[in-house]
Amino acid sequence: MNSFSNAPNTPYKFGKTSALCAIVAAILLTGPLSAKMLTVEECIQIALAKNFDVRISENTTKRAEQDVEIAKAEFEPSLSVTTSDSFNTQTRSGDLLDGAAQPQSNSQNTRATVSQGLDTGGTVSLSTRLNRNFSNSTNSTINPRYNASTTLSIRQPLLSGYGPAVARARRELSKLSLEQAKLDFQATVLRIINDTEIAYHSLAFAQEQREVRRAALELAETLLSENQVKQENGSATSLDVLQAQVGVANATDQLLRADKSVYDAQDNLVTLIGDDSLRDTELVVEAPDVADAEAPNVDSTYTKVINNAPRYLTLLNQKQQREIELRRAKRNRLPSVNLNGDYSLTGLEGSLEGAYDDVTEANSFNWQWSLSVDVPWGLNEKKANYMKAQIQLDTEDARASREQQRLMRDTRIAIRNVTTAIDGIGIKELATRLSAEEFEMEKAKFDAGLSTGRRVLEAQQRMDESQVDELQAKIDLLDAYSNLRELDGASLSRYGIEFD
Repeated sequence: MNSFSNAPNTPYKFGKTSALCAIVAAILLTGPLSAKMLTVEECIQIALAKNFDVRISENTTKRAEQDVEIAKAEFEPSLSVTTSDSFNTQTRSGDLLDGAAQPQSNSQNTRATVSQGLDTGGTVSLSTRLNRNFSNSTNSTINPRYNASTTLSIRQPLLSGYGPAVARARRELSKLSLEQAKLDFQATVLRIINDTEIAYHSLAFAQEQREVRRAALELAETLLSENQVKQENGSATSLDVLQAQVGVANATDQLLRADKSVYDAQDNLVTLIGDDSLRDTELVVEAPDVADAEAPNVDSTYTKVINNAPRYLTLLNQKQQREIELRRAKRNRLPSVNLNGDYSLTGLEGSLEGAYDDVTEANSFNWQWSLSVDVPWGLNEKKANYMKAQIQLDTEDARASREQQRLMRDTRIAIRNVTTAIDGIGIKELATRLSAEEFEMEKAKFDAGLSTGRRVLEAQQRMDESQVDELQAKIDLLDAYSNLRELDGASLSRYGIEFD
């Protein structure tokens, strides 16, 4: 494919027409000096690495992964340690019971607790506590005094908040949110692939169209030269020459517009793939190839769409989330009944080791339990939350069913676009052959003096437009295939893209 820097070889000689051609030459010669060949696969690789939408969606997935870790952390053991030290002294004793003329005391408290959340919705914890008390009182029988204890505590809801449906809800919801983020990321990748392919096809069309316009300008200039020679020989009039000059001017204008289309299409592609280093580089892309085009089957394609379309799988994911929320709301609509229990082993001695020896002997212990009941009047809020969860689930079910209908519609439309484009290419190719033969015939008549330059120009214009229409039909087919691959997710396997 010719690059931007290749100016037409035919010299420009004639008045205003020559000025227009000089403009074209200036644009071509002052375009980018370097050229780079890019395949559509390379463009997609660059886009997936540098496109900002892909980056944003990937970050959303990473945040969802951290949310899963946060939800898991709720059921990981938790260790807490607290310690304190206090000292108290008085100027004088105010009571014989103080046991000292100037009472002094020192208290040190240390507590360590390990707690663990349960799938039943409750919490179990094991703690140990050591208190050291010292006093200068003569009334103290054990001084210093070490008080040790080990306590097992259980906090368990029995109705509202009870069971895995509640306890595991956040973890399951966070995992489903991560799956949804991955599906959204997959949808973004599919969209970027489709947009890149279409932008690539647009650049390919613009470059091929420019070659058609460049060839048309060369033909128009050749026809002008022939008319001028015929005018000199007396076989053509000044009107024939003027018509040929207008033909050159029109061809020049179309080439200018074709050059602009190439620049615009390249800027669009570079912006989409996100590599600004290519901004001042001429990109040369592959010409459209539609050989062996096949029309897909509706049923098999729809099956792939349902199994792979991220936008449908996202709705199924949201439906699962609503089901989890419904199970949680169903349990939480009950009154709150909570059971609390503690069992402690204690020890009291004059040394740390002795205090804990008492604990292990289990001679000193205490236990307690409590039951609390909380019943909101009428349970109206809890019932309303349950009804709300039911409505949300029904809404997601309706959305999923609606999306199925839309995907069937979109699949049928996408397949019709492919089949129509395939048939259209054959028609446009036939029209191109016909217009080319008509031009050759009209040109031969002109050379034999049996036709006018105007009719030759009209035949050339029909041939040029037929070539452009054929190019557009090929691009339409490539775009139709791209849209279909985005719909059924086939673009991922096509370019070897996998997700964790």
